[in-house]
Amino acid sequence: MADNADRAADEYAVYEQARLASQLAKPAPVHQDYCDGCGVPIPLARREALAGHNCVMCIDCQDLLERKGGGR
Repeated sequence: MADNADRAADEYAVYEQARLASQLAKPAPVHQDYCDGCGVPIPLARREALAGHNCVMCIDCQDLLERKGGGR
């Protein structure tokens, strides 16, 4: 007979499997060498700092976009 700890462990295992599956289903982040806004090269340090996130604009263009309310 399963006790509360066994049921909790089973529920957690199901949760972890679902979480991992959702992570694997996400598309890979987009990184590129040149800014979509102005065409200048995006510094390697910026691309590395945004590892795991999309990096398609230089700092200046991203800042301008966010100031206009365009988000990230």
